[in-house]
Amino acid sequence: MHSYEFTTTAQRETYRPFVRGVAATMAAYLASPTLVHPLELVTAEACANVVRHAYPEGQTGPLRVRLTVTPRVGIELAVTDWGRGCAVCPLPPGGLAGPGLPDVPEGATSGRGLRIIACLCDAVTGETGPDGNTLHLQLAIPEEQWRTSNLTITETSLSRR
Repeated sequence: MHSYEFTTTAQRETYRPFVRGVAATMAAYLASPTLVHPLELVTAEACANVVRHAYPEGQTGPLRVRLTVTPRVGIELAVTDWGRGCAVCPLPPGGLAGPGLPDVPEGATSGRGLRIIACLCDAVTGETGPDGNTLHLQLAIPEEQWRTSNLTITETSLSRR
């Protein structure tokens, strides 16, 4: 298992390059770039939610992504902020796969990010507490989708962003 921690300020100008750095770390382990796209998308959606909703208008705060790569098994992401909290946290029992996530109103221009995340992840849970507001994402990756040459990568061989 390999763990990485990435931190930035939750603002529109910084989160996309930040997400690309997280995705580049994941890509070092995966056999196909097409596998990286859904991982980057869920990371971007989760970080965009922090930028848009975590802190009061005009204010910023920290954004942290903890990435855990378990070669031949899967990838886990924990996206944390220390803002207002999550309107749907704690998530319903069973996470986003369970019942209870409010419907997106017809004509809404936002509110689909958590649904996109739920469709692309195997498990999504969330919590709000003294250690911040954290969205936990788990994605199983089939064994044949891993780069065999990089399964012995160490944390220090990748640059942290």
